[in-house]
Amino acid sequence: MKANKRKFIILSSLAVSLPAFAQTPSQVEQLVITAARAPQSLGTVLATINVITRDEIDAAGTATLAELLQRKAGVEIRSNGGPGQPAGVFIRGANSQHTLVLVDGLRLGSSTSGAAAFENIPLDLIERIEIVKGPLSSLYGSDAIGGVIQIFTRNLDRSRLQANVGFGSDSAYAVSAGFTAVENKTSVTLNAGYRQVRAQSATNADAGSFTFNPDRDPYKNSNASFNISHTLWQGETISFKAWQSRGTAHFDNGPTDDSRSKQTLSGLGVSTENQITHDWVSRINIGQTTDDIRTTSSFPGTFKTDQKQAVWINEFKTPRTTSSAGIEWREESVASTTNYDQKKRKTASLFAGYLERIGPSGEQQFDFSLRRDEETQFGRRNTGSIAYGVQLAPALLVYARGGRAFRAPSFNDLYYPGFSNPNLKPERSDQAEIGARWNSAAVRASLVRFDNRIEDLIAYDFVTSTTLNIRNARIKGWELSGDSVLVGLGIKASLTSQHPIDADTGQQLRSRAKLFGSIALDHTNGKWRISSDVTGSGRRYDSATESASARMGGYAVLNGRVAYQVNKLWAVEVSAQNITDRKYELARGYNPQNRSVFLNLKLAGF
Repeated sequence: MKANKRKFIILSSLAVSLPAFAQTPSQVEQLVITAARAPQSLGTVLATINVITRDEIDAAGTATLAELLQRKAGVEIRSNGGPGQPAGVFIRGANSQHTLVLVDGLRLGSSTSGAAAFENIPLDLIERIEIVKGPLSSLYGSDAIGGVIQIFTRNLDRSRLQANVGFGSDSAYAVSAGFTAVENKTSVTLNAGYRQVRAQSATNADAGSFTFNPDRDPYKNSNASFNISHTLWQGETISFKAWQSRGTAHFDNGPTDDSRSKQTLSGLGVSTENQITHDWVSRINIGQTTDDIRTTSSFPGTFKTDQKQAVWINEFKTPRTTSSAGIEWREESVASTTNYDQKKRKTASLFAGYLERIGPSGEQQFDFSLRRDEETQFGRRNTGSIAYGVQLAPALLVYARGGRAFRAPSFNDLYYPGFSNPNLKPERSDQAEIGARWNSAAVRASLVRFDNRIEDLIAYDFVTSTTLNIRNARIKGWELSGDSVLVGLGIKASLTSQHPIDADTGQQLRSRAKLFGSIALDHTNGKWRISSDVTGSGRRYDSATESASARMGGYAVLNGRVAYQVNKLWAVEVSAQNITDRKYELARGYNPQNRSVFLNLKLAGF
């Protein structure tokens, strides 16, 4: 424990002292979409937002999506083992079901479990990721209590060819290839990949005799994406996007049971963007996502969710204001071997937003958004958010933000035989944050204070033997993050100190730590590029109580990558995960990734 504490103190000190080292420019200002459902300069967003680029994804080596989010976006994760095993993401102490996941603007997730399958979204599919923390139900509706993670599939605005082949520890190997072709006003992107690993056992003896199996739990994944867009003569852009990921994982379900899960995630959509007038832009996105999981074990089953979706957004701009209004429709359908009393629900929504810049040079900013959801199960639900920011100096922005969010119960919560309650109410959240952001040519840093109150949390009541809205939680804390460059050394760090408490019992919320963070270093010297990162977390409990048997100790995990650019087309890299072979837990009785090394050969040309 003392060694763990020393490691985390070092990590914390590096994060706090980051701005003092800056000497050279950091990243170029980026446009982001998720925070306002429309393009917006990252520096003007009155919320906490992280952007993970394709370059950072490439540097992550063989990390999973959940691990990448933990390292780069300041979130916590929980995983029932290594590659392909179920994983969840916690944003600001909220549950994994409180995180809304979008892929190319369309919702992805299971309507039965209520969560997205991060373990089967491969990094090969992804061009960039935007993570917005805090309540966003006023823009996106249900589930956006902790925040929103939007994934954008592979796509470029220039012609490019890429291919990768690699192999490594645990008999792992991976191949991928793709291209983007741009001709006049048409762009086409096609990408495909395959990866497999003969992973170690997902469980250990602490999982119990009814679960633990010491055999290996292999995982394989195949994926593909296709994107075509064309700009018409009058300026309207029409795009079609389709993608699919299919993962097969062995998992432990007792000493003699070789259980497997096969999950297919997919999405397809058509979108248009039309500049109707100089001040009016219209955007339409229509599509469907599917989450289909089939389990072969002593308790076999099939759970399939289809989400048909359509949204129409209109944006109106003047030199000082931006206003938007939209309508959204969604239909969730469940097909399962489990007999649910209801298998379909629909949601129709209206939403609007307004942003105004005030003052001689627009140094003040005010924005708000409102939304009304009408669902066939729960009737009407109103949400909203409001924010105000002041540019105190050219590089310094301070702001305050507040909002209300909710999460509708899943089909398991409502209708799963023997464990459900059709009379459940949606979970509710009221949140506030105050932030300061420094954005100069040399340093980007952010300090945020947040307070999240969640009411009517859904939990199983052992007294009545049913699921009820019986719990409340309050999570408050501080987030510190920053990135800079010191004498050619890129530095990016984050640190979160929070108080994630069950308001009814005073106990620490399950799988949430009071302190966690990460620091990443990156250096390029000629044809060589070296990067490393350390991710750390404090003590957690894998139960609703702080019982000694559920205690999971703090940890710090070191990862690294060395890449060499052979010529303009070819590069070779070696990446290593958990270099020190640290033994730690993300879920009690389950083994995370052990030490692994992966050699990759890359082709990239124009």
